[in-house]
Amino acid sequence: MLSLSPHANIQQDSHRFASSWSGGKDACMALYLLMQAGHQPQFLLTMMHEDGQSSRAHNLPKWLIEAQAAAIGIPNILQASDKPNYKDNYLHALQQMKQHGINSIALGDIDLQIHRDWQQEQTQSVAVTPLFPLWLLDHRALVDHLIEVGFKALIMAVNPQKAPESLLGKLLDQTTLAELEALGIDVCAEGGEFHTVIIDGPIFRQPIELPEPILRRGAEFGYSFLDFSRG
Repeated sequence: MLSLSPHANIQQDSHRFASSWSGGKDACMALYLLMQAGHQPQFLLTMMHEDGQSSRAHNLPKWLIEAQAAAIGIPNILQASDKPNYKDNYLHALQQMKQHGINSIALGDIDLQIHRDWQQEQTQSVAVTPLFPLWLLDHRALVDHLIEVGFKALIMAVNPQKAPESLLGKLLDQTTLAELEALGIDVCAEGGEFHTVIIDGPIFRQPIELPEPILRRGAEFGYSFLDFSRG
């Protein structure tokens, strides 16, 4: 049984939190572990590209992010932003959610200190507590638990300099984990090797039905990814 990281920065018995929501496995496990520990999710927050039609983190289309939120039953905030104004727009979203009762935000970071430092700096300015439920947890144990409790995580993007495109479309299961380890790829992809999208799990009311994707290359940061846009 996997528990919250002892370094999660839990400061009260029951946080009313927003979940920084990429749509992928780490954001999902951060949300899940906090819920299992009795904390109360209020919103999902997804930072979108400036046109508001796809997520900045994984290039997931708006309909898919909204479908995940509906399946989980938590309202989602979609905050559009360009790169130069990302920080200001992120803080604006936090301030808006704080006015509706949140006191903290859950992050899916595992061991990238620069990410934790940035979040701590930004959230301090709006008096929101950053929570790190996965911080320094064992990578294999984390993904094993994801699979054991029934989450379905589909590999939807790869950095072709670090992982083969043949991984695209594969579910994270024990066979895929063995393949990743044989390739020398971190199963949590903390080095940016791949991204996932969660399509089902124990906190989902129904699975997400994905359309046939289009393979696209040369996205932001050089990723190849499956585009699930409709039409």
